[in-house]
Amino acid sequence: MDALAAISKRISCRAYGRLEVEGSKLDQIEVAVKEANALGEGIRMVLVRPENGGGDLRLTPAMFHGQPTSYVALIGDETTGSRVNLGYYGEGIALLATTLGLSTCWVCGTYDKKTVAEPLGEGEVLYGVLLIGYPPQHTPIKQRGIRRALRARDKKPEAIYAGYEKAPGWLKAGIDAVIMAPSSVNGQPVVFEDAPEGDIATIIPKVKSGLEWIDLGIAGLHLELAAAAHGKKGTWLEGGFFHVEE
Repeated sequence: MDALAAISKRISCRAYGRLEVEGSKLDQIEVAVKEANALGEGIRMVLVRPENGGGDLRLTPAMFHGQPTSYVALIGDETTGSRVNLGYYGEGIALLATTLGLSTCWVCGTYDKKTVAEPLGEGEVLYGVLLIGYPPQHTPIKQRGIRRALRARDKKPEAIYAGYEKAPGWLKAGIDAVIMAPSSVNGQPVVFEDAPEGDIATIIPKVKSGLEWIDLGIAGLHLELAAAAHGKKGTWLEGGFFHVEE
């Protein structure tokens, strides 16, 4: 499964069965988590396995069904850059899990932080958890309804990038991939604009909760992966500019 296929297949899974994730798959995820922590400044993601209390996480019953037995604790410092990096690298973990046949869900509010197994260090913040597991054989109607209601908020491509209709194929694919990205209550707060030198600027017009910076990191990865799938190598520059090499 390539990156675009994983983006298309990934959903925010809110119902989980009793089947534990195989140790071999968790090993692959753990390697990726360690690599991400080494690359992402200000972040410390931790994979919590079943034997380490992965099944003790308490989710809000009104939003979830069942109980995954593994998750990634999304920990960082208090900087904006840390939150962007958690989104970027955390979504990489979610897409890897998708390629392994697993289901995931970003959870930043509808869970009990006190039940997260990983303790925090000085100056650290728990921004959320990334659930990892298998869905039940039949997803309950309630969880299907929640997903439909949230996805109904998806923005039109032109609302995310005004020049969508005349955009090159790689950029259209990038915006389409951004629309499929998870975001806090599907708010999709990130927009893109043309910048000097042909770069694409990422902008958050209004910051409300601060989770928008995590959304920016997630959206940025989706844009980058879609561009790469269309033969365009992109680099993120300081200030949130996406530079594509011609």
